[in-house]
Amino acid sequence: MTSAFTVAVQQAKETTELVEEPGAVFETLVEDFADALDAWSQTVKGALNGRPQKVLVNGLNVNQGNVSRWLSGREQIWKGQAALPGVGLTQDIVRVLQLHGPRADLLMQMADRVDQLQKQLMEHKGWRKKAGDHLRSGPDVEAPSNSAVAKAPSTSRRNRQRRSWRDQPRRVKASFVGALAVVIAATAVLVTAAVVGPDGDEKAGNGPEGAGHQASASASQGSSAQKGPGAVLSESPGLEKGILGEDSRCSVPFAGPGAMAWRVCARVEAERVSFALKIANHGSKAATVKIRLEYVQANEFHPCPKAPSTHLLDVAAGETVTTDLRQCTVTREDAPFAYQGVGWVLAEDVNVGSYKLSPTANVYPDRVTWQPDLV
Repeated sequence: MTSAFTVAVQQAKETTELVEEPGAVFETLVEDFADALDAWSQTVKGALNGRPQKVLVNGLNVNQGNVSRWLSGREQIWKGQAALPGVGLTQDIVRVLQLHGPRADLLMQMADRVDQLQKQLMEHKGWRKKAGDHLRSGPDVEAPSNSAVAKAPSTSRRNRQRRSWRDQPRRVKASFVGALAVVIAATAVLVTAAVVGPDGDEKAGNGPEGAGHQASASASQGSSAQKGPGAVLSESPGLEKGILGEDSRCSVPFAGPGAMAWRVCARVEAERVSFALKIANHGSKAATVKIRLEYVQANEFHPCPKAPSTHLLDVAAGETVTTDLRQCTVTREDAPFAYQGVGWVLAEDVNVGSYKLSPTANVYPDRVTWQPDLV
Protein backbone atom coordinates (compact mmCIF):
# COMPACT_ATOMS: atom_id res chain seq x y z
CA MET A 1 0.00 0.00 0.00
CA THR A 2 1.47 3.32 -1.05
CA SER A 3 2.15 5.63 1.90
CA ALA A 4 0.99 9.24 2.00
CA PHE A 5 4.64 10.26 2.14
CA THR A 6 5.47 8.35 -1.06
CA VAL A 7 2.48 9.89 -2.83
CA ALA A 8 3.50 13.35 -1.68
CA VAL A 9 7.07 12.89 -2.90
CA GLN A 10 5.91 11.60 -6.28
CA GLN A 11 3.42 14.42 -6.68
CA ALA A 12 6.04 17.01 -5.77
CA LYS A 13 8.35 15.57 -8.44
CA GLU A 14 5.61 15.58 -11.06
CA THR A 15 4.44 19.07 -10.28
CA THR A 16 7.94 20.55 -10.35
CA GLU A 17 8.13 19.56 -14.01
CA LEU A 18 5.85 22.49 -14.79
CA VAL A 19 7.63 25.23 -16.69
CA GLU A 20 7.54 28.63 -15.04
CA GLU A 21 7.10 31.75 -17.13
CA PRO A 22 9.48 34.61 -16.41
CA GLY A 23 7.91 37.07 -13.99
CA ALA A 24 5.22 34.67 -12.81
CA VAL A 25 7.03 33.23 -9.79
CA PHE A 26 6.42 36.21 -7.51
CA GLU A 27 2.72 36.44 -8.38
CA THR A 28 2.27 32.74 -7.73
CA LEU A 29 4.02 33.00 -4.38
CA VAL A 30 1.82 35.97 -3.46
CA GLU A 31 -1.36 34.05 -4.31
CA ASP A 32 -0.24 31.06 -2.24
CA PHE A 33 0.59 33.38 0.64
CA ALA A 34 -2.81 35.08 0.43
CA ASP A 35 -4.54 31.69 0.47
CA ALA A 36 -2.46 30.66 3.50
CA LEU A 37 -3.46 33.81 5.39
CA ASP A 38 -7.13 33.28 4.49
CA ALA A 39 -6.98 29.69 5.73
CA TRP A 40 -5.21 30.67 8.94
CA SER A 41 -7.67 33.47 9.71
CA GLN A 42 -10.73 31.35 9.01
CA THR A 43 -9.37 28.56 11.21
CA VAL A 44 -8.84 30.97 14.10
CA LYS A 45 -12.38 32.28 13.62
CA GLY A 46 -13.65 28.71 13.73
CA ALA A 47 -11.64 28.04 16.90
CA LEU A 48 -13.35 31.01 18.55
CA ASN A 49 -16.54 28.99 18.10
CA GLY A 50 -18.87 31.95 18.41
CA ARG A 51 -16.94 33.68 21.17
CA PRO A 52 -16.21 37.39 20.64
CA GLN A 53 -12.83 38.63 19.46
CA LYS A 54 -12.49 40.17 22.91
CA VAL A 55 -11.35 36.73 24.09
CA LEU A 56 -8.18 37.15 22.03
CA VAL A 57 -7.85 40.85 22.85
CA ASN A 58 -7.82 40.11 26.59
CA GLY A 59 -5.94 36.82 26.40
CA LEU A 60 -3.14 38.20 24.23
CA ASN A 61 -3.18 41.63 25.89
CA VAL A 62 -3.43 43.42 22.53
CA ASN A 63 -5.72 46.04 21.07
CA GLN A 64 -8.85 45.24 19.10
CA GLY A 65 -7.36 46.60 15.88
CA ASN A 66 -4.62 43.97 15.88
CA VAL A 67 -7.04 41.08 16.31
CA SER A 68 -9.41 42.40 13.63
CA ARG A 69 -6.52 42.75 11.22
CA TRP A 70 -5.22 39.21 11.86
CA LEU A 71 -8.69 37.81 11.22
CA SER A 72 -9.05 39.68 7.93
CA GLY A 73 -7.05 37.09 5.98
CA ARG A 74 -5.18 38.38 2.95
CA GLU A 75 -6.36 41.95 3.50
CA GLN A 76 -3.81 42.37 6.28
CA ILE A 77 -1.08 42.32 3.62
CA TRP A 78 -2.05 45.83 2.55
CA LYS A 79 -3.57 47.07 5.82
CA GLY A 80 -0.59 49.06 7.05
CA GLN A 81 2.79 47.50 7.73
CA ALA A 82 2.04 45.71 11.00
CA ALA A 83 3.64 42.32 11.56
CA LEU A 84 1.75 39.39 10.08
CA PRO A 85 0.76 36.28 12.07
CA GLY A 86 3.17 33.38 12.32
CA VAL A 87 4.20 30.54 14.58
CA GLY A 88 4.95 32.74 17.59
CA LEU A 89 1.56 34.46 17.67
CA THR A 90 -0.24 31.21 16.89
CA GLN A 91 1.34 29.48 19.88
CA ASP A 92 -0.20 32.17 22.07
CA ILE A 93 -3.59 31.83 20.34
CA VAL A 94 -3.54 28.06 20.88
CA ARG A 95 -2.90 28.71 24.57
CA VAL A 96 -5.58 31.39 24.95
CA LEU A 97 -8.24 29.36 23.10
CA GLN A 98 -7.12 26.16 24.86
CA LEU A 99 -6.82 24.20 21.64
CA HIS A 100 -5.50 20.64 21.77
CA GLY A 101 -4.82 17.69 19.52
CA PRO A 102 -5.52 17.87 15.77
CA ARG A 103 -7.07 21.36 15.94
CA ALA A 104 -3.96 22.82 17.54
CA ASP A 105 -1.68 20.86 15.19
CA LEU A 106 -3.56 22.06 12.11
CA LEU A 107 -3.39 25.71 13.16
CA MET A 108 0.33 25.45 13.93
CA GLN A 109 0.97 23.84 10.52
CA MET A 110 -0.87 26.69 8.85
CA ALA A 111 1.19 29.22 10.82
CA ASP A 112 4.41 27.49 9.79
CA ARG A 113 3.33 27.64 6.16
CA VAL A 114 2.62 31.37 6.51
CA ASP A 115 6.12 31.86 7.95
CA GLN A 116 7.80 29.84 5.21
CA LEU A 117 5.99 31.62 2.37
CA GLN A 118 6.65 35.01 3.92
CA LYS A 119 10.35 34.21 4.20
CA GLN A 120 10.43 33.51 0.47
CA LEU A 121 8.58 36.74 -0.30
CA MET A 122 11.08 38.72 1.73
CA GLU A 123 13.68 37.96 -0.92
CA HIS A 124 11.78 40.37 -3.18
CA LYS A 125 12.41 44.04 -2.40
CA GLY A 126 9.23 45.91 -1.54
CA TRP A 127 7.30 42.65 -1.64
CA ARG A 128 4.44 43.73 0.58
CA LYS A 129 3.32 46.70 -1.51
CA LYS A 130 3.75 44.74 -4.72
CA ALA A 131 1.80 41.84 -3.24
CA GLY A 132 -1.05 44.12 -2.16
CA ASP A 133 -1.19 45.76 -5.57
CA HIS A 134 -1.24 42.40 -7.31
CA LEU A 135 -3.97 40.93 -5.11
CA ARG A 136 -6.22 43.98 -5.36
CA SER A 137 -5.86 44.56 -9.08
CA GLY A 138 -5.57 41.05 -10.54
CA PRO A 139 -8.37 39.71 -12.75
CA ASP A 140 -8.81 36.60 -10.60
CA VAL A 141 -9.08 38.30 -7.21
CA GLU A 142 -11.22 36.33 -4.80
CA ALA A 143 -12.64 37.78 -1.61
CA PRO A 144 -11.83 35.82 1.57
CA SER A 145 -14.64 33.53 2.60
CA ASN A 146 -15.41 30.64 4.90
CA SER A 147 -14.32 28.33 2.10
CA ALA A 148 -10.73 29.48 2.47
CA VAL A 149 -9.87 26.53 4.69
CA ALA A 150 -11.15 24.20 2.01
CA LYS A 151 -8.46 25.60 -0.29
CA ALA A 152 -5.77 24.00 1.86
CA PRO A 153 -3.34 21.88 -0.19
CA SER A 154 -4.94 18.76 -1.65
CA THR A 155 -3.34 15.65 -3.14
CA SER A 156 -5.32 15.65 -6.37
CA ARG A 157 -3.52 13.93 -9.22
CA ARG A 158 -5.40 15.75 -11.99
CA ASN A 159 -4.15 18.28 -14.52
CA ARG A 160 -0.54 17.15 -14.90
CA GLN A 161 -0.11 18.58 -18.38
CA ARG A 162 3.11 20.52 -18.77
CA ARG A 163 1.56 23.95 -18.97
CA SER A 164 3.21 27.08 -17.57
CA TRP A 165 3.00 27.50 -13.81
CA ARG A 166 0.93 30.68 -14.11
CA ASP A 167 -1.65 28.91 -16.27
CA GLN A 168 -2.12 26.03 -13.85
CA PRO A 169 -5.42 25.93 -11.92
CA ARG A 170 -5.12 27.00 -8.30
CA ARG A 171 -5.82 23.45 -7.11
CA VAL A 172 -2.71 22.19 -8.92
CA LYS A 173 -0.53 24.92 -7.44
CA ALA A 174 -1.97 24.23 -4.02
CA SER A 175 -1.25 20.53 -4.43
CA PHE A 176 2.38 21.30 -5.18
CA VAL A 177 2.78 23.45 -2.08
CA GLY A 178 1.02 20.83 0.03
CA ALA A 179 3.17 18.02 -1.31
CA LEU A 180 6.33 19.91 -0.55
CA ALA A 181 5.06 20.66 2.93
CA VAL A 182 4.55 16.95 3.59
CA VAL A 183 8.03 16.11 2.28
CA ILE A 184 9.66 18.82 4.37
CA ALA A 185 7.75 17.85 7.50
CA ALA A 186 8.62 14.18 7.05
CA THR A 187 12.32 14.73 6.50
CA ALA A 188 13.15 17.61 8.81
CA VAL A 189 15.67 16.86 11.56
CA LEU A 190 16.17 19.10 14.57
CA VAL A 191 19.66 19.04 16.03
CA THR A 192 19.86 20.29 19.59
CA ALA A 193 23.16 21.60 20.86
CA ALA A 194 24.50 20.31 24.14
CA VAL A 195 24.87 22.99 26.79
CA VAL A 196 26.96 23.08 29.93
CA GLY A 197 24.84 24.24 32.86
CA PRO A 198 24.97 27.80 34.24
CA ASP A 199 28.11 28.66 36.17
CA GLY A 200 26.08 30.20 38.97
CA ASP A 201 27.92 33.02 40.72
CA GLU A 202 30.43 33.70 37.99
CA LYS A 203 30.12 37.07 36.24
CA ALA A 204 31.57 38.36 33.01
CA GLY A 205 33.13 41.80 33.22
CA ASN A 206 32.42 44.54 30.70
CA GLY A 207 34.64 46.54 28.47
CA PRO A 208 34.57 50.34 28.40
CA GLU A 209 31.09 50.39 26.87
CA GLY A 210 29.47 48.44 29.69
CA ALA A 211 31.58 49.03 32.75
CA GLY A 212 30.05 47.84 35.98
CA HIS A 213 26.91 46.36 34.45
CA GLN A 214 25.53 43.27 36.20
CA ALA A 215 25.95 39.88 34.50
CA SER A 216 22.75 38.47 33.09
CA ALA A 217 21.11 35.89 30.97
CA SER A 218 21.71 33.79 27.91
CA ALA A 219 20.13 30.70 26.45
CA SER A 220 20.91 27.79 24.19
CA GLN A 221 18.44 25.07 25.08
CA GLY A 222 16.61 23.93 21.99
CA SER A 223 18.99 25.72 19.61
CA SER A 224 19.47 24.66 16.02
CA ALA A 225 22.69 23.55 14.40
CA GLN A 226 24.17 23.18 10.94
CA LYS A 227 26.81 20.53 10.58
CA GLY A 228 28.40 17.90 8.39
CA PRO A 229 30.79 17.90 5.43
CA GLY A 230 29.00 20.88 3.88
CA ALA A 231 29.40 23.10 6.93
CA VAL A 232 30.36 26.68 6.16
CA LEU A 233 34.07 27.18 6.61
CA SER A 234 34.09 30.97 6.72
CA GLU A 235 31.59 33.58 7.82
CA SER A 236 29.80 35.73 5.27
CA PRO A 237 30.48 39.44 5.79
CA GLY A 238 27.83 42.02 6.53
CA LEU A 239 24.45 41.86 8.21
CA GLU A 240 22.10 38.87 7.97
CA LYS A 241 18.43 39.45 7.20
CA GLY A 242 15.57 37.04 7.80
CA ILE A 243 17.74 34.25 9.22
CA LEU A 244 15.53 33.96 12.32
CA GLY A 245 12.28 34.76 10.52
CA GLU A 246 10.60 37.80 9.07
CA ASP A 247 11.70 41.12 10.58
CA SER A 248 14.91 39.69 12.02
CA ARG A 249 18.42 41.03 11.67
CA CYS A 250 21.79 39.73 12.84
CA SER A 251 24.87 41.90 13.24
CA VAL A 252 28.07 41.67 11.26
CA PRO A 253 30.22 38.72 12.44
CA PHE A 254 32.61 39.23 15.33
CA ALA A 255 35.79 37.12 15.41
CA GLY A 256 36.95 34.98 18.30
CA PRO A 257 37.63 33.50 20.65
CA GLY A 258 39.72 31.09 18.63
CA ALA A 259 37.98 29.84 15.50
CA MET A 260 34.61 31.20 16.62
CA ALA A 261 32.60 33.83 14.76
CA TRP A 262 29.40 35.18 16.29
CA ARG A 263 26.56 37.61 15.74
CA VAL A 264 23.98 39.33 17.92
CA CYS A 265 20.43 39.07 16.58
CA ALA A 266 16.96 40.55 17.13
CA ARG A 267 13.54 39.61 15.78
CA VAL A 268 10.26 41.55 15.86
CA GLU A 269 6.94 39.71 15.71
CA ALA A 270 3.35 40.84 16.06
CA GLU A 271 3.34 40.64 19.86
CA ARG A 272 6.96 40.21 20.92
CA VAL A 273 10.57 41.23 20.38
CA SER A 274 13.21 38.51 20.79
CA PHE A 275 16.99 38.33 20.91
CA ALA A 276 19.62 35.65 20.30
CA LEU A 277 23.28 34.89 19.78
CA LYS A 278 24.38 33.03 16.64
CA ILE A 279 27.73 31.33 17.20
CA ALA A 280 29.72 29.43 14.55
CA ASN A 281 32.72 27.20 15.22
CA HIS A 282 34.87 27.24 12.08
CA GLY A 283 37.60 25.17 13.67
CA SER A 284 38.38 21.48 13.35
CA LYS A 285 37.78 20.77 17.05
CA ALA A 286 34.87 21.29 19.42
CA ALA A 287 35.20 24.36 21.61
CA THR A 288 33.60 25.79 24.73
CA VAL A 289 32.75 29.47 25.08
CA LYS A 290 31.27 31.60 27.82
CA ILE A 291 28.17 33.44 26.62
CA ARG A 292 25.83 36.08 27.94
CA LEU A 293 22.81 37.81 26.42
CA GLU A 294 20.81 40.90 27.36
CA TYR A 295 18.69 43.43 25.50
CA VAL A 296 18.39 47.19 25.30
CA GLN A 297 15.02 48.93 25.30
CA ALA A 298 15.00 52.73 25.00
CA ASN A 299 18.73 52.86 25.85
CA GLU A 300 18.35 50.82 29.06
CA PHE A 301 19.94 47.41 29.58
CA HIS A 302 17.72 44.54 30.74
CA PRO A 303 18.36 40.86 31.56
CA CYS A 304 16.59 38.25 29.47
CA PRO A 305 13.38 37.16 31.25
CA LYS A 306 13.76 33.38 31.02
CA ALA A 307 17.44 32.74 30.40
CA PRO A 308 20.05 31.42 32.85
CA SER A 309 22.95 33.59 33.99
CA THR A 310 26.26 33.77 32.15
CA HIS A 311 27.15 30.20 31.27
CA LEU A 312 29.25 27.89 29.14
CA LEU A 313 28.24 26.56 25.75
CA ASP A 314 29.83 23.70 23.79
CA VAL A 315 29.94 24.14 20.02
CA ALA A 316 31.02 21.17 17.90
CA ALA A 317 33.47 21.60 15.04
CA GLY A 318 31.79 22.99 11.94
CA GLU A 319 28.51 23.72 13.73
CA THR A 320 26.49 26.91 14.07
CA VAL A 321 24.37 27.30 17.21
CA THR A 322 21.61 29.87 17.66
CA THR A 323 20.37 30.44 21.19
CA ASP A 324 16.69 29.94 21.94
CA LEU A 325 14.66 33.06 21.09
CA ARG A 326 11.95 32.01 23.55
CA GLN A 327 14.28 32.55 26.49
CA CYS A 328 15.01 36.18 25.61
CA THR A 329 11.63 37.59 24.59
CA VAL A 330 9.74 40.69 25.71
CA THR A 331 6.26 41.94 24.93
CA ARG A 332 5.99 44.38 22.06
CA GLU A 333 4.67 47.71 23.33
CA ASP A 334 1.97 49.83 21.72
CA ALA A 335 4.23 52.89 22.07
CA PRO A 336 7.31 53.29 19.83
CA PHE A 337 10.54 51.89 21.28
CA ALA A 338 14.03 51.07 20.02
CA TYR A 339 15.42 47.60 20.79
CA GLN A 340 18.83 45.93 20.45
CA GLY A 341 20.27 42.61 21.47
CA VAL A 342 23.45 42.77 23.58
CA GLY A 343 25.89 39.89 23.61
CA TRP A 344 29.16 38.65 25.00
CA VAL A 345 31.06 35.59 23.72
CA LEU A 346 34.32 34.88 25.57
CA ALA A 347 36.83 32.10 26.01
CA GLU A 348 35.69 29.80 28.81
CA ASP A 349 38.43 30.94 31.20
CA VAL A 350 38.07 34.68 30.51
CA ASN A 351 36.02 37.06 32.68
CA VAL A 352 36.55 40.38 30.88
CA GLY A 353 35.22 41.39 27.49
CA SER A 354 33.26 44.01 25.58
CA TYR A 355 29.66 43.59 24.55
CA LYS A 356 28.45 43.79 20.96
CA LEU A 357 25.08 44.94 19.67
CA SER A 358 22.53 43.77 17.12
CA PRO A 359 21.08 46.21 14.59
CA THR A 360 18.54 48.56 16.17
CA ALA A 361 14.87 47.68 15.68
CA ASN A 362 12.79 50.86 15.77
CA VAL A 363 9.41 49.34 16.59
CA TYR A 364 6.24 51.35 15.96
CA PRO A 365 2.67 50.10 16.43
CA ASP A 366 2.25 49.60 12.69
CA ARG A 367 5.78 49.10 11.33
CA VAL A 368 9.42 48.29 12.03
CA THR A 369 12.53 50.00 10.69
CA TRP A 370 16.10 48.77 11.19
CA GLN A 371 19.33 50.68 11.58
CA PRO A 372 21.61 49.79 9.98
CA ASP A 373 19.90 47.66 7.37
CA LEU A 374 20.52 45.93 4.08
CA VAL A 375 19.53 47.85 0.95
